[in-house]
Amino acid sequence: MDIIELCSSQRDVLVDRWVNRFFASYPLDSKGFMRTNRDRFANPVGETTRIAAAVLYDAVIGIDAEAETVKTALHDLVWVRAVQDMPPSKAVGALYLLKEILRSDILPECLKSENSGAKVLNEYLAMESRLDTLGLMALDMYSEARERVFRIRVEEVKQSQAAVIRLAKLRREREAAPETENRGVEE
Repeated sequence: MDIIELCSSQRDVLVDRWVNRFFASYPLDSKGFMRTNRDRFANPVGETTRIAAAVLYDAVIGIDAEAETVKTALHDLVWVRAVQDMPPSKAVGALYLLKEILRSDILPECLKSENSGAKVLNEYLAMESRLDTLGLMALDMYSEARERVFRIRVEEVKQSQAAVIRLAKLRREREAAPETENRGVEE
């Protein structure tokens, strides 16, 4: 059995463990909801995480996937975490939780006497290398997403300040208008 077959045979269990570890990085009151509620409308973060994790897992183990599909899954996962004001280490670091899972479940299988050999070990290391590459891509995406979030916030502040200034001008004009009208009537 090669490493892709081994990882594919345990895919559902390992992806589920990875997703649960992802959810564990959220505050206590929300992670239970994310784990239990599978409604994509009531729990869009949970659903996005599950879908993205499955795509990324396949990319890490070496199953051919379109680069754009992998990039989109990674973007979706990172964007959700960037909007939530997570620090980069926590937002992107969740990807590396898969490495721990692979080391505990897949690596021992690779090192067994019947499967051991330079080829299998190189395939395993290639998986970890793909995960590292995804982590670096995620860090770039996270930075871009945070920059975009900040730009949106700055625009919102500018718009609200402009609205306050407009209202203040209108108020001054209204306060000034009755004075001119009253002066003309009194004379």
